Amino acid sequence: MMRPPLLLLAALPALLLAAACSSRDPAAAPPAEASPSPPAPASPAASPAPSPPASRTTPARGQASGPAGHDADLAFAHIAALTREPRVAGTPAELRAVEYLEAQLASFGYDVERMPFTFQDDPFRVGEVRVRGAALEALTMSGSPGGTVEAPSIFVGLADDAGIAGRDLAGRIAVAERGGLTFAAKYQNVAAAGAIGLVVVNNQPGPFSGNLTLEARFPVVSVAREPGADLVDAARAGERVAITAPQPSGGTPAFNVIARPPGTAACAIIVGGHFDTVPGAPGANDNASGTANVLELARAFAVGGPRPGLCFALFGAEESGLHGSRALVERLRSDGALPRYMVNLDVTGIGQRIEVIGESPAASRAIDLARAAGLDAVPSRLPPNSGSDHMSFADAGVEIVFFTSGDFSTIHSPRDVADAIDRRILDAIGDAAFLLVSDLLREVG
Repeated sequence: MMRPPLLLLAALPALLLAAACSSRDPAAAPPAEASPSPPAPASPAASPAPSPPASRTTPARGQASGPAGHDADLAFAHIAALTREPRVAGTPAELRAVEYLEAQLASFGYDVERMPFTFQDDPFRVGEVRVRGAALEALTMSGSPGGTVEAPSIFVGLADDAGIAGRDLAGRIAVAERGGLTFAAKYQNVAAAGAIGLVVVNNQPGPFSGNLTLEARFPVVSVAREPGADLVDAARAGERVAITAPQPSGGTPAFNVIARPPGTAACAIIVGGHFDTVPGAPGANDNASGTANVLELARAFAVGGPRPGLCFALFGAEESGLHGSRALVERLRSDGALPRYMVNLDVTGIGQRIEVIGESPAASRAIDLARAAGLDAVPSRLPPNSGSDHMSFADAGVEIVFFTSGDFSTIHSPRDVADAIDRRILDAIGDAAFLLVSDLLREVG
């Protein structure tokens, strides 16, 4: 769920951007001297933000099995797999999610396309810190260059004189705690001692971003307090750490994953939802829940063979501005291949009832079909200044239906975890979408 369009950052937890516009760290005490300025996807080694690969292994096409209808347990298994890490557009974690989605859809018997696109003005420069075989999500500070460095680490406390304690940091990655000094002062202190990288660990729950107000010579990133505890332990022991920071300029690469029945020339119906997240959010409800329901509907409708004209799309970079769905719509429109219907699933795992958004006959039909099956479905609207991928299709004149469970209380936060998902509403929305898509297939077939 993108909330709000173009002003997305305002919807993140306050800590995320607390220092983004100032050299002063709001969590720091005033310094004595101010600074002058199904199986989860594999976890590859740290690398720069993904770009369209020259070659890759295409997942083998399989054959769907299981019940010929939506199954909540199968959907929840996808949520559990996807929420092991945030899936921010342009990050290695996004690519790992893409590989998972491709493998699942191919196993159901679809032809699967990885659609690369780029977008400008990325609100998130998300990288990674790798320590002890784990990849920690990191936010790149403004003023930091991109690139990857790997070296022995060293813990420097607040990166002040007491923390550095006169030690030679040459060839090491410094790990510091947030607070006490400005981010610029921390950087200057460890750089003067010879460090080649800096990670600042939050002293409060959740992630945060910072502004160095200077151009650094090496990557400077921040990590959340909770995963950062293991990093601090590793730095105290001098273990090797790797920092990957994205480049500060140019377009951000991202991906859509599209599934079509073999031999399908055009999609009469597209069922979709976004799979990306904001930084620091596991994104169970927003939107592993919608992604999982899309995957489960793709499986259910492929039992006995995929249905001609029924396609599935999982969008990247929704949280950054609906970029993935807009890229697909633009391509379909230029090809003269827009679908007749688009069914969107976003935030479908926490709530009391099925909420149906759309002012089309298909949306009314969705409510009627659900109620006839004993499901509690009501017409609804998005909260003010919110958006989702259905809007890209609606703007192109495609008839849309948007299913959501209507509870946005955990989204864009570390509390958006798989344990909070209610399988009852997840299943109810999956069942309602299955009924609608089945009815639409009879119409377009």
